[in-house]
Amino acid sequence: MATVNYTGMLTPTSAQVATTENYVSSLTTSAGALHKRDVSEKLIKRYGDQGIMGLMELMGSKAPVSQTNFEHYEEAFIHNDLTVNVTEAGGAGGADSLTLTVTDNYDGDSGSTFSNNTPLRVGDIVLFANGDQGWVHTAPDTSAANCVIYPVGAWNSAGVGTGSTELTIIGNAYPEKTGQPGAIIPRLHEYKNNVMIMKESFEVSGTEATNVVYVKVDNEKMGSGYLWYLKGEADTYKRFMDYCELQMILGKKISNATLTALNNLAIDGETSLSADTLRGTEGLFDFVSNKGQSMDLGSAAITMADFDAIIKSLDKHRGAKEYAMYAGINLSLDIDDLLAAQGAYAAGGANFGTFQNNKDMALNLGFNSFTRGGYTFHKKTYDLLNHPKLTAHTGSNYPGWGICIPMDMQKDAKSGEKIPSLRMRYKAANGYSREMEHWLTGSAVLANKTETQDRLKSHYRTERGFEGFAANRYMLIKKS
Repeated sequence: MATVNYTGMLTPTSAQVATTENYVSSLTTSAGALHKRDVSEKLIKRYGDQGIMGLMELMGSKAPVSQTNFEHYEEAFIHNDLTVNVTEAGGAGGADSLTLTVTDNYDGDSGSTFSNNTPLRVGDIVLFANGDQGWVHTAPDTSAANCVIYPVGAWNSAGVGTGSTELTIIGNAYPEKTGQPGAIIPRLHEYKNNVMIMKESFEVSGTEATNVVYVKVDNEKMGSGYLWYLKGEADTYKRFMDYCELQMILGKKISNATLTALNNLAIDGETSLSADTLRGTEGLFDFVSNKGQSMDLGSAAITMADFDAIIKSLDKHRGAKEYAMYAGINLSLDIDDLLAAQGAYAAGGANFGTFQNNKDMALNLGFNSFTRGGYTFHKKTYDLLNHPKLTAHTGSNYPGWGICIPMDMQKDAKSGEKIPSLRMRYKAANGYSREMEHWLTGSAVLANKTETQDRLKSHYRTERGFEGFAANRYMLIKKS
């Protein structure tokens, strides 16, 4: 057995016997039970910052709304084109008239059928897609919408064939002693959306709230400490904020009548509830898909020709000159490869300089900004589209999607105030805001008890919705 001499030094021994060093662990039934474990107090962030917040916070603003529904109006083009159906075509190269019906109202107001406020009037000179020009002899009537148009000179060699085509009003001409034409009623685009109610809760027992753990936990609202429930509450808050972001981006209006007709629901102890007030909000992606511009690349990588088509379409519909492009990882890498392959950027019409970036930095394949055709794009890989537990499922196309958001500011037609391209609306009135409510209940931890049950509950609630402006200025890119 090891012995200790008077100098305080240990004498080694080769026999496996109990010593003053291993006495406790070798004679207890649980080896090492009394030995304190060496556990780091730092909680390792295995997946980094798991939050996906960012787009709405960086790009948008916030504004209160006093009703569950909100709306705004946007001016339409003052010039007009129409979709028409030619039923009787004029002969090629001849002076014969053609007969057509107006199948769509003007200004790209899709879904609208003919009405008597069409801008097409007798005396108008119209331009067809093939370059032919015609003079309106008979304006559309309110019943059959029949219209007769003669060529200004003669139809070209191909003529205007039957079927659907577009025409644009480019002027008018009248003979002497004629009266004035009727007025054209200005058109407006009406935007409507609504807020939705979202909730979350976290619960911990009084006992667990006093159990100390090895790792130190940080909680923005409740401080730091060696209490695991602080981690649970912090995760609940971050997860809820991510859900709020997801609904502003991917949200859809709830239109299933069967769903909203459900009743006798039991939620959190409340019974005999109905779902007739169940609401979703139209998020950014549906806003652009339903009202704006989109391009489907299929499975092919994006090319410079695709980018040129995007720029031409944005230019045609009066897009902004500067865009924030939030891209999934697949699309983002494709764009990096595309720009890297261009070689001489100036020759290709693309250059770098925004945000004090330069060519050497851009060649790092960490492209941030580039310009082509007078349009500047600031690209950012958007984590929401790549999240393995949210959108990037096996077979999901979201990693190949991207959204181009205009970065200039518009003015509100009513107030004259500048407004962003998008914003989040939340319910508020008389000093009470439902932008983000947070409160605690229970009889544990709290100094002022609210119930007798031995627990602490943390509650979150918001009532918010997405609002977008001028959908024609956005572009949604889809790559499968």
